Amino acid sequence: WPEQLTVVQSRHSYSAALATMMLARVAARQMTFSGLRPLAAVGGAGLARRAFAASPLEATAKLYEDLVDKSVKEFQANQKVVAADLDAEIANSKVVLFMEGTPDAPKSEPSLNVVKMLTEAQVVPLTAVDVLAHPAILGYTVSKTSKRRAPHLYVNGSFYADYDGLMAQHATGQLAKALGTESTKSTGVFGGELPIATY
Repeated sequence: WPEQLTVVQSRHSYSAALATMMLARVAARQMTFSGLRPLAAVGGAGLARRAFAASPLEATAKLYEDLVDKSVKEFQANQKVVAADLDAEIANSKVVLFMEGTPDAPKSEPSLNVVKMLTEAQVVPLTAVDVLAHPAILGYTVSKTSKRRAPHLYVNGSFYADYDGLMAQHATGQLAKALGTESTKSTGVFGGELPIATY
């Protein structure tokens, strides 16, 4: 019995010591509102200013603009081959979506939203091209549309709309009227509903 008491007490003191040590670490890592923190937490002495981006959104937008600029240059360097392949894809398909990612794995919120809108309107058949698969693909669609932000939708061989245009058409119901189909929707009790996957 006394031996068990000793074990419980030593566990309690270990937990208390661990909690004290964790609090000390948190206190050492806390930052003041001016962005200063003790260098002792990282092995130095004194204070240092931690650098933050002015705005994460601005930094991300700048990265995307750099990507678009590099993509356009890549397209221009390989214009003959890339344009021939992608022009043929657009000409041979009724609806082509140039998006970031694929319909089952979009890599941006605008691409995800466009896939949702096209699914709701039942725009089929649809060919999707991942603009992030190669920089020249993004450069191609940016050069062709003069719109720097994907996704871009092409219908019957010509540019139809970008994200903002598709959002506006979806909000008014024009997207479903212009490109959608009712033949793929359910009939009977669930008439007019989107079909349920049976895989």
